[in-house]
Amino acid sequence: MLDGLKISLFIMMMIFLGTGLGGLATKYLGGVFRKNHSLLHMFCGGLLVALLGLEIFPETISDYNSLGILAGLSSGIFFMIIMDHVLHNVKGLHIEKPQMYIFLFLALFIHSIPTGLALGMSFQDQQFQNLSLFSAILIHHFPEGMVLMVSVMISNANPKVFWMFSLLLSFAVGTTSYIGITINTGSIKAQTLLLGAALGTLSYVTLYEILWKGASDRFTPLMFGAALAGFLTFLFLQIAAFSH
Repeated sequence: MLDGLKISLFIMMMIFLGTGLGGLATKYLGGVFRKNHSLLHMFCGGLLVALLGLEIFPETISDYNSLGILAGLSSGIFFMIIMDHVLHNVKGLHIEKPQMYIFLFLALFIHSIPTGLALGMSFQDQQFQNLSLFSAILIHHFPEGMVLMVSVMISNANPKVFWMFSLLLSFAVGTTSYIGITINTGSIKAQTLLLGAALGTLSYVTLYEILWKGASDRFTPLMFGAALAGFLTFLFLQIAAFSH
């Protein structure tokens, strides 16, 4: 029980660190993109696409049943579609571009629940069984932090909002991972479905909330170039990591 709590606290700290560093990095990248937040948004989307396509999906498919992952993936996307519809139709709740960061945070928060449960259930006798997947789940909070900070910047919100959201996201993953460790039944089917749902929610946030909505207003070749730059940046980092 105590070991599980220590692991969860470690996960919480690592995710807060990753998200925070991602947010701080946006200030430097903002200068590269000349304060063009839409380009920075697309860059972050490219990072997440690369993370999903080059690391998380291949690792997951190789280690878990593809049909179970597909079922969880579909349920995660379907859930996010329902949440999108509900949040945009709640009377008195207006989540448009000035408050874009609110919905993005909610999407990331919802995504963190199955992610944390799947992460916690991947521990057996307090030992993580897939270190590469563990690293990928933690690392993807770096581009998530970048995207969240960009949304806060676009909305002209107080930067303190970003740090509050980062803390809440890390707390959500840490808490749900502890629950996953505690209730671990050893069911590979439950782990597969939860991990698939986590991938579905992250895919929805990446492809729809970030890339599709980011490019729908006014798509330009520069926006495509920014997304491609994000993708290639992750590819370069991955190659550099393997070379060592």
